[in-house]
Amino acid sequence: MKKIIISSLIIACAFQVFGQSEYESAMQAGLDSMNHIRNLEDFQVVANYFERIADAEKDQWLPGYYAAYCYVILSFKEKEAARKETLLNKAEDIINQILVIKPVESEIYALQGMLYQSFISVDPRNNAPVYSMKANKSFDRSIDLNPHNPRPYSLKAMNLMYTPEAYGGGMNMACPLFEKADTLFHQYTKVNSLMPDWGMEYNSQLLEKCGE
Repeated sequence: MKKIIISSLIIACAFQVFGQSEYESAMQAGLDSMNHIRNLEDFQVVANYFERIADAEKDQWLPGYYAAYCYVILSFKEKEAARKETLLNKAEDIINQILVIKPVESEIYALQGMLYQSFISVDPRNNAPVYSMKANKSFDRSIDLNPHNPRPYSLKAMNLMYTPEAYGGGMNMACPLFEKADTLFHQYTKVNSLMPDWGMEYNSQLLEKCGE
């Protein structure tokens, strides 16, 4: 039944994109579909849908952003390393494309940093030293572009949380950033209804661990 709900929404969205060419309504329908995602197949369906919008609206960065976001989330849930890497390579290609469209967008760099975090899990021993640094660089760029964006602070805190204390990480180092992100999440107001607003719930869950 859940799969039918997603499929029906996507069919309706596709009609809007290629029948009426109404970008905003098509995007909103896609975002509504994301609220019904229940399994890996749903993520793939929604990613494909946003890619179709991106193909139709080549001057817009948000369709590619949400497609890449779906692929990154899929990669975190994927167990097989080869499949995980394929998903991440796909997401990275899309992120590189939307950076051409919007090279100074904080949200894209936050997502790029999350992409690099997932690359670590493909081969932690070999990838951690390289991709942890790349992730932090992306988060710092994201913060420079918009110091009020909560997502790079939260994601950077996660990077610290999983970094050994011997290398300057650990929960004690991460907690101030989780707190900073929490403050910004509560202050955050979207510029428009299509902008990203994810991350607050998970940040709150991790922030609770700071008091344990």
